[in-house]
Amino acid sequence: MTDLQWFIAIGGAAAGTYVLRAAPFLWTPLRDVGRRYVDFLTYVSFAIAAGIVSKALLLDGNQLVLGTDTYIKFAGLGVALAFYRRIRNIPLALFVGAGSAVLMRWLFG
Repeated sequence: MTDLQWFIAIGGAAAGTYVLRAAPFLWTPLRDVGRRYVDFLTYVSFAIAAGIVSKALLLDGNQLVLGTDTYIKFAGLGVALAFYRRIRNIPLALFVGAGSAVLMRWLFG
């Protein structure tokens, strides 16, 4: 994929999750949706992030890659999930996971 296509995919995912989260607050008929649906929408961002990230964990282009980078990616994912379980803040958990993966990559070369 080109850089523009990645930008469009990530921008579309970000806009979609924002619209899903903001709709109950911006559109009056959706204010009565209920807590069950708001909880559901919280996990939509995880599902979209999983779709974007899952291919990058094991594939480089169209080839399966296993090595140090793969282990670092999974370790970063584990850190993000553990941090989310403790703090319950999705954006912060994603940044902490990515930051820990970058730090591990820097440390292990």
